[in-house]
Amino acid sequence: MGWAWEHAWSASTAEACAGGSSGGSSGGGSSGGGVTIPDEYFCAPVWKTGTLYTQGTIVDYQGIAYRALVDTHSITPDNTAYPDQWEPAGYPDEALCPVPIPNTIDYGEPQPVGGSVSAGVVNATGSIASARIADAQSSISGSKGGANPATDNGGDHGGLDVDNGARGTKLVPGSLPLQHNTYDLSAGTEIVTYIGDWAIYGRQYDFTKLPASNLNRIVYGFAGICYPDAKNEQDGGFPTSAPAAVMRTCNQSNLPDGAMAVADFEAAFLRDVGVAPNGVVGTESMYELDRTKVGGVFGVLYQLREQNPQLKLDLSIGGWTLSEGFPWMAHDPVRRKVFIDSVVHFLERYDFDGVDIDWEYPGSDGAVVGMAREDDGENYAILIREMRAAMDWLTVKTGKPYRLSSAIPAGLGRLQKVDWAQVHPYMDRLYAMTYDLTGAWEREISHHTPLYINPMATGSSAGTSANWTLTYLQSLGVPANKLMIGAANYHRSKATNTGDISEFTYGLTGSSSYGDSNWSGADLILGVAGLGSWEAGVIEGYDLYQNYLDSNMAPRNGFWLYTDKEANADYLYNDDIGAFISVETPRTVALKTQYAKDNGLAGVFFWMAEQDNGYNLNAVNHVLGNAQVANGSDASPQDQIPVCGRNVTSAECEALIAPLR
Repeated sequence: MGWAWEHAWSASTAEACAGGSSGGSSGGGSSGGGVTIPDEYFCAPVWKTGTLYTQGTIVDYQGIAYRALVDTHSITPDNTAYPDQWEPAGYPDEALCPVPIPNTIDYGEPQPVGGSVSAGVVNATGSIASARIADAQSSISGSKGGANPATDNGGDHGGLDVDNGARGTKLVPGSLPLQHNTYDLSAGTEIVTYIGDWAIYGRQYDFTKLPASNLNRIVYGFAGICYPDAKNEQDGGFPTSAPAAVMRTCNQSNLPDGAMAVADFEAAFLRDVGVAPNGVVGTESMYELDRTKVGGVFGVLYQLREQNPQLKLDLSIGGWTLSEGFPWMAHDPVRRKVFIDSVVHFLERYDFDGVDIDWEYPGSDGAVVGMAREDDGENYAILIREMRAAMDWLTVKTGKPYRLSSAIPAGLGRLQKVDWAQVHPYMDRLYAMTYDLTGAWEREISHHTPLYINPMATGSSAGTSANWTLTYLQSLGVPANKLMIGAANYHRSKATNTGDISEFTYGLTGSSSYGDSNWSGADLILGVAGLGSWEAGVIEGYDLYQNYLDSNMAPRNGFWLYTDKEANADYLYNDDIGAFISVETPRTVALKTQYAKDNGLAGVFFWMAEQDNGYNLNAVNHVLGNAQVANGSDASPQDQIPVCGRNVTSAECEALIAPLR
């Protein structure tokens, strides 16, 4: 019995065990009808009529644990009219089950945790070819998808996404060839990626093709908080169905306010996306499912983890559209305890390896205006401490360590809302979201995910870069080996007019003059957002290499590649139609990876896997020196990485990639 026997003996346990006449280790007792009950103990939910129990399921019926011999429905385990449906398996023991939601368990005090012990394990960077300049248009002509990037610069969208009026290519990545090589992960620098389960729908992404062998960890997005008053509208009046989806799971699972629930039950557990569910019908509580029988993206992830033993799985809670409930939950001790109880239950039931708190943002409004509270920073720190204590408690029970991470902002204003010196000791990783520094919410033209500061930037990206954010956090005492540098598998586009960029090389400088100068809020976003893939102003990685660049990094459809020497960042521009795209190329992601190695960071993480066709992840593995064991790409990272824009010389490009040598 181990931990459960020693630490969690309960009245229900005693009553259940009283059914055996012999007890101990002598082989069990009698059920009263002459049936021998094995002296074994199980987490066994109470049998309920109307429920389909698949073969092998264990239930509690009148104090005895029974095992289903076949798939069975509404037949009691003691029903003699239908024999061979059930067999006695032992006794139910609540202490072997995940914790109730809510409960009165005192999880104790949190203990500080260290960062990655492997951050210092560094391989030699893979070989890099000589620098070259993308100074000629690709020989590949034409475009793919529902829009023509050669003539359409975006702008004047009718809605935020392509299903609601935005113009975009609407390319289906599930129909495009992936370019992932296969690597043997030996470097100590971690590679982590977020995924979004919504990619199974319009994008038709096949999660069975995730390059799991090339990753250390996958973070699943998203779960939310049971918050009945959550708004189904984002800042600017843009609709979102995500909060209502969370509440459907909350209600279906009969969860109390403050509990955690997945946003899309069907995508997570039910739909056959490569792994079919076994007996899951879609009406169950998410906290009653057997993880060995789920389909959906969870089922695929379990399969990938089994095939790739190095792979870990985390659950992310929140994100841009599902963070409104955090201030409401975290400031109330009762709801905060419910939330933590639900996470502890989830980790044990679903055998995940960690949880990621993606609160956007403590003390600052995110998707919903007015959601932030003045005491958010305090409450965030309390939540992290109490979550750490609960996860440590669970480790004692299961013997398994659990990672507590948080996706955190990159800009000074939002970072100052939290006392990181008080928070970081209880966190395993901090994922610095060093992307989305600029976008269609402003006219200023700069880089959305630069390694270094663009000194000429104005607007939301001014004074901010990956290097600045990570240096600032370390100045507050956050260890480098807890920090993850963020890389983007998507690219932000803007509609412009000819001549809107005044400086291309020594600090990108410009401002879009497109459209009505009086636009603001939603009108501005929809007005100046460039052409997208599925969302106005957002071009996903696989689309970039179908319509804007070829496999040799040669530009297409009238666009040209440029390099900002100050920020060491790349961008695309088509001055003929007025179209700007801030991009993350194999070159820039390689430099971020080298930066992580050189500065002892825990690793590199991506938002998000299904947007990459493979080029960026190949580049990361190549720079980390992970041995390539199979070729799956139409281009080599050593040739894609050393490519700069037409505005610099080969010698200048060589200087920009010098850290990789």
